[in-house]
Order: sequence, then C-alpha cells, then structure tokens
Amino acid sequence: MDMVNPRNRANTRITFCLLCVLVIFFSGRKNALAQDIEAVIKAPVLASNGGLTFSQISTLVPGDTTGRYSPYTYYLTGNLNLNFFSVVNVPMSFAYTNNLLTKDGSLPFNRFSIAPSYKWITLYLGYSSMTFSPYTLVGREVFGSGVELTFDNGLKFGAIYGRMQKEVMPDSNLMQPAYRRLGGGFKVEYSNQHADIAFNVFKAKDVANPMFFNNADSIITPMDNISSSILLNVKMIENLKLNVEYAISAVNSDISKNDSLPSSFNDKIIEQNGDLSVHHAVKASISQTSKIGVIGASYERVSPNYNTFGAYYMANDYRNITANFSTSIKQWLNFAIDAGFQRDNLVNQKLNTNKRFILSTNASSAINSRLNVGVSYSNVQSFTHIKDVYDQVTQTNQFQNLDTLSFSQLNLTVSGNVSYVLKSTKDSRQSVNTSFTYQEASEQQNNQKNYSGSRIYNSALSYQFSLIPQKFNASTSVNYNHNQMQNGFMGVMSYNLSLQKAFFELIKVGLIGTYSQSFNDTLTLAKILNLRLSAGITLQKRHNFNLSVARVNSKGLLKDMTQFTANLSYSYMFDFNFKRNNRKLKYEGNF
Repeated sequence: MDMVNPRNRANTRITFCLLCVLVIFFSGRKNALAQDIEAVIKAPVLASNGGLTFSQISTLVPGDTTGRYSPYTYYLTGNLNLNFFSVVNVPMSFAYTNNLLTKDGSLPFNRFSIAPSYKWITLYLGYSSMTFSPYTLVGREVFGSGVELTFDNGLKFGAIYGRMQKEVMPDSNLMQPAYRRLGGGFKVEYSNQHADIAFNVFKAKDVANPMFFNNADSIITPMDNISSSILLNVKMIENLKLNVEYAISAVNSDISKNDSLPSSFNDKIIEQNGDLSVHHAVKASISQTSKIGVIGASYERVSPNYNTFGAYYMANDYRNITANFSTSIKQWLNFAIDAGFQRDNLVNQKLNTNKRFILSTNASSAINSRLNVGVSYSNVQSFTHIKDVYDQVTQTNQFQNLDTLSFSQLNLTVSGNVSYVLKSTKDSRQSVNTSFTYQEASEQQNNQKNYSGSRIYNSALSYQFSLIPQKFNASTSVNYNHNQMQNGFMGVMSYNLSLQKAFFELIKVGLIGTYSQSFNDTLTLAKILNLRLSAGITLQKRHNFNLSVARVNSKGLLKDMTQFTANLSYSYMFDFNFKRNNRKLKYEGNF
C-alpha cells in the first residue's frame, strides 16, 4: 500500500479547490465574457474627440505708466480623448499662457493633465485632484500622479502624490514667499447593500530651504501635516441610515530646526520637534425616508485650530446640533428645513462666545406654467467667495480674475426670486425676473444683534425678449448693491443691456453695454461705462472664430481712465475613429 505525503495531499486539495473556483467563475461569467469579447471586436480600434482653443488679447490704456496691463496676451487650451477598443480611455488636457496671472499665490495656470483608464483602473498624471474627506483632502490640486481602482465586489482604492505648492524665494517681487510642499495619501472604501466604510490618510510636508532662514525678510516657517479620517455609513433597516465620520489632524507649524536633531519612527509620520498640535473633528447623522419626506438629525464638532493642508480653506472651532426635514408635494412645492443649535469658542480661548439657534430653510414652487417663486433663509455658518462688483463691471474677457481665491464668512443669508413668463409662443417669448439677497458678513459678538462686519443688500430686476424665427434675443437688467459698514456705506448701481442676433446660422453678432455708478455716504466714487461688440462665425460646425472689442471708460475721484481691449479667438473641434473592415482599418470622422 502506497503512502501519500500529507503535505502533497493538502497541495492537491488546494489545487483542486482553485480549479473548481475558476470553473465556477468562468462558467458564471461565460455570457458576460462572450458579450465583452463581442463588444470589443465590433468596437472601433481607436475613437477620438477633442478640441483646441487659441485666444489672443490685446490691451491699450492711453497714459498708463504703471505697467499693470499687458499689451499682448495669449491663451492656448486643448483637450483630447482617446478610446481604444471601447476599453482603454485616455483623456488629456492642457492650458498655457504667456501671462503671469497672480502676484500673491503659487497656483499656476499653465498645466497639463492626462487620466488614462482601463476597465477598473484609472491613472492621473500631471495636474489633478482627489477628494478623500472634508477634513483631510478635498479637491486640493496636486502636480504628480494618482491612481483609482474600482473592483466589482464594492472595494475601491485611491492614492495620489505630488507637489502641492511651488517654492517662491523671499526675494521675489511678484509673489509671497512659500516653501515647496509635497503631499499625498490614500483612501480605501468598501460598499455593499448594508454598509459603507472608508478610511483615508493624507500627509503634506514643506521642503525646508536653508536660504529662507538666512533671509531677514522671511518670516514663514516650514510646516508638516498629517490627517486621517474613518467613515461608517450603516443602512440599519429599510430607509434608515446612520452616518458617522471621525477625523484627526496633526500640524507642526515649525520644523526648521529638526534637521539637526535625531529622528525616530514617529518623525516619519510627523515631525515631533517643533510646534506640534493635534486636533479632532467628528460628524454623525441619522435619517429616515418615508412617504411624507426625509427626516433626520446631525451632530458636528470641529475642534479649535483644526486644519489640513489638503483643503484650500478650513472652518473650525464650532459645534452644530441640527434636525432636518425635506419633502416634495406633487412636484408643485419643494420644501426643506434644517434647525438646531450652534456654539463656537469650544475651549474658551477667545474673548467672545457665540451661542445661537440656527435655521436654514428653502422653498420653491412652480405655482403655474408661468410663475415660479423661491425663497431661502440661513443663519448657519457658511463660507463662500464673493465677487467684487468692480471686477465684474470692468471685466473685458473671460480670462480676467482667474487667480482670485478669497473667502468670506456669512452668518445670515436671506434670498428670494420670482420669475414670470409674460408671453410664450412659437414666434416670441417674454419673461421678467426679480431677485433679492441680504447677507450679514461677520461673526455675531456676545450674543448681540449688532454685527461688527458689513450688511450686504443686492437686488436685481431683469427682462428678456426673444424673436425665435428671427433668432434675436434682447435682455436688460438693473442691479443695486448696497454694502453697509460701521463707518458708512458703499453702493453700486448698474444698468445692463444685451442684444444678440444670428444670421444664416453661421454668424452671431452681439452688443453688450453696462453702466455703473459707485458711491458712498456723500461722494460719487466712480462712473464706469463698459461697451462690448462681439461677432462670431461658425464654419462646418467645427471651426469657430470670435472677435470682441471692448471699451471701458472709468471716471473716478482722482483720475479718469479709458481701456481698449480686443480679443480674437479660434476654436476647433474634431472627432475620428478607425474601424475594422475586412481585416483592414477604415478611417471615419473629421479631423
């Protein structure tokens, strides 16, 4: 009787089990694989589409000696998407300009990005961004590489690493000094019909340059940061969901002297020597969906000084406890309300503490086919970008103010809008719209109603008119912006007129005129007249030529200025593919 080695027997069983698994897997996937192979065979070998835009801007300001305006600027942007066998997808994009857009930041406009994907794999090369969590990495742009893996079993993995900030030396006359910052991280997610769980880690660190330390004008220090969060979303019973996220962030605000000190394993995670602080954030919510709508509650606490280098802006030192409800009544009325309690100064490190009842609600209704009404109210802490009125009325092309990144805290916002269709036929259409917004842009002090910041009132009334067969559109509007501050107010009244006409479905001509007047308590600060004439031609639905000429005349207290701007742009769109035809490649498309 032959004796069998137990180890060989075990190996035989493992091999047999693996073969069974493979047979079952491919048997179950037989139809799917057959369909996949058939789709690949019939798909084009290569399919592509994309576009290219080249814009030239010339600016003339008579009498200007500041050098603020560039006499000639060009912008070149493009995108290309390649698809092989309907399986591998490779999107690419780039942008380039000869003009330095910003004087106080290190965010570039010139960039290139490519994101090839194959089934469940996607790569990111060049300038790209990812979002892990609002408390770790949220849309921060990185110049480097990244990867996303999406598996059929609900597992997802993402990672990114690269340069987040360029180095700017202290002796630069154009930008604020900045250390070169490198950062990256990863995120793991798993989802099924009962629960979702996610974990992520993000780390960013400045590259210390000794030349900064030897410069007397440099007051910035290199920093180090690591943040992480875990998210759990449980579907406990039907229509009942529980969501919990916990985050922690450690920031070392000065690692300039760590090179001379011995390092440990903990220093690899984050530099221990220096100004190190650790902060926490937590958010939990529960909601249930029923026939009457969605009802829920949430709790959020972000500790003071919580910060992450993975966000452009981070709110901290607050606690919100809220309840919410939303419903829709026969698609006629949409209503949502969020109410609760908010408190800041969580560890009593500030002189003033703000405790208040918070309320956020909005309602919109299509009363009939002509009339639509919407209102909203919110005193919840929020953050938004407020466009400067002067920049809007003096803008002469779409590339101005691209580098603006300023945030303001708004504690109270009330808005409403009403739109009414006066006439709507196959030949013409007329409508009118009015809106009003009130904002208080500062923190409430000592539970008092007087605000130390400003109150902003903005109202608008507009009228639109269209002759459909003649392809003629006209619109006019009146806007008033009132900013009430502690030491007075500033107001801006503007009038707008826009005329557009299309000829032969090829040529479009437009005239836009804006007149605005800014003033304070006693003086007229400026009068601005902006006139723009534009013309566009489309040839073969792929070639677009656009020419616009603008004149901005500004009369102020100290001096008058006239600016002339001409913008000539050309854009081209293309698509093509190569298909198999009797074992030969056949070209189709327009290039």
